[in-house]
Amino acid sequence: MDWRRAYATVSGSAPEHDFVEPYTASVTFCVITALTGIILRALTKVILPGKIQEYVLDFISTMEACAYFFENNFIYKYYGSLWLGIAIVIQCFVCSRTFQGSSENPVQAFQKLILGEMGFIKAMVKIFIQSLAGLASYRLAQLIWSLDLISDHHERYYETSCMSDLNVTLMFGFLVEMGASLSDSWLGMQTVSRMSVLDELIKYANGSLMIVAGLSTTGMYFNPAMASGHTLGCQGTALWEHFLVYWIGPFIGCLVAVYLDKLIHIDVNRAAVDESKKKQ
Repeated sequence: MDWRRAYATVSGSAPEHDFVEPYTASVTFCVITALTGIILRALTKVILPGKIQEYVLDFISTMEACAYFFENNFIYKYYGSLWLGIAIVIQCFVCSRTFQGSSENPVQAFQKLILGEMGFIKAMVKIFIQSLAGLASYRLAQLIWSLDLISDHHERYYETSCMSDLNVTLMFGFLVEMGASLSDSWLGMQTVSRMSVLDELIKYANGSLMIVAGLSTTGMYFNPAMASGHTLGCQGTALWEHFLVYWIGPFIGCLVAVYLDKLIHIDVNRAAVDESKKKQ
């Protein structure tokens, strides 16, 4: 059922226009996506046994996070870089407060594997599950596009092919995704403000700025599951090129970030404690 039928059922009359305003469509898309994730995680906690909850929660959160970025393309199209950046930061805050500790990026499982915080088999299972969630995010987006809120949703719902987001050379794209993952992973291991909200804002703003700046190069995903959900099999990029840029690139970036953290680590809370001890 598209939105017109729903509107007519509720109000008893047909809407005056075929489509809603783009901002209404984007807010609706994001709210439905967030509520879907919240409801599915709640059901998972109630219904499924504890041993598999962690994996299912990762699937749901990855699917939700990846789905947002289908709509972010339209936010950028209609409202530009500034509102895209603001939307991403808001989405990050929503995710951090509703994901219940679950992961939305396979790079995080790889990072824990490197640090010895997770076993090899568990990390590989998580990465595989999250890769499937990335692909599933397209189906979630399609479900919302079926409401036919704006012409762009209509076109994407009925699309039969897609184009790759890799608009630069293979090596440059590899370096872009690797660098973005390095920056995001390294900053995520730091504590740059004693105010937790400000610390979050700085990290989310960093990711948001990288996405806005690199959107025209690779799509700037630095999330392998998201990249595959959005562009795997699209015209213009061979399968091995996709995995080199969007999977190997971010994983190597994470690996470098772990070693960089050993050389340069910022923890303002620990620094404050150390300074207090020196004064005593």
